[in-house]
Amino acid sequence: MFGWIIYNKEDANRNKNYIGWYRDKFGKENIELKLVYTDEIDYNNMPDFAVVRAIRPDITKNLENKGVKCFNNSCVSEICNDKALTYKYVSENGIEILPTFYSIEEIKEFPVVIKPKNSHGGDRVNMAESREELMKLMPLYEGDNYVIQAVASDIGKDVRVYVIGNEIVTAMLRESDTDFRSNFCLGGHASVYNLSDEEINKVKSVIKLFNFDFVGIDFVFNNGKMIFNEIEDVVGSRMVYSYTDIDVVELYIKYILQKI
Repeated sequence: MFGWIIYNKEDANRNKNYIGWYRDKFGKENIELKLVYTDEIDYNNMPDFAVVRAIRPDITKNLENKGVKCFNNSCVSEICNDKALTYKYVSENGIEILPTFYSIEEIKEFPVVIKPKNSHGGDRVNMAESREELMKLMPLYEGDNYVIQAVASDIGKDVRVYVIGNEIVTAMLRESDTDFRSNFCLGGHASVYNLSDEEINKVKSVIKLFNFDFVGIDFVFNNGKMIFNEIEDVVGSRMVYSYTDIDVVELYIKYILQKI
């Protein structure tokens, strides 16, 4: 048995140690894991499974059509990497979200946050205090490639919940003193967050809607209450390794081995 771990080249160069952990841990199970770049996939020589660490639902679909078990699957990849699809899907299934708009004409009150449908790590996520500010930001977004939301009351604070399968692994509180975006990669600081019973139930309500393998579910705080924000399909683990003793890659590999 052998598998692939799929990255685009740029991300692979930044994650050499992380990729090495996967390959070493699978190697201990006598399973070869080959690093494959998104632009070098040979569909004539298929692996038994693929750990997809690139945001490419098209690749995942092609592999699945050839019988390859993919982690995460193409449904998760397609929905969770499009914020508009995510918000519509979860809200239609009873998950509370902040007021969300898909065109400028819908907005009645400010401030708002605008972000690309496919943004990650806080990229091109901006706050607009007025319609004039919003219009100045619009050239940053191509066509209708954006969603707009009301601003949560607790600015610069959110929680990322790490999930493997249908199990909560841990939750990390991210806070920023200088930016309304709390992303760890943008300089926010993190700490372990203990979910309340009510918050655990909110997380489980999201989990029930998907067939997750390994994701991060993000929640913001509005008037002290945790509210769904988005899902990271290709979720990073730096916070977990920095602030806990949890070996999340080890847990994920054990999960994958059970599935293949």
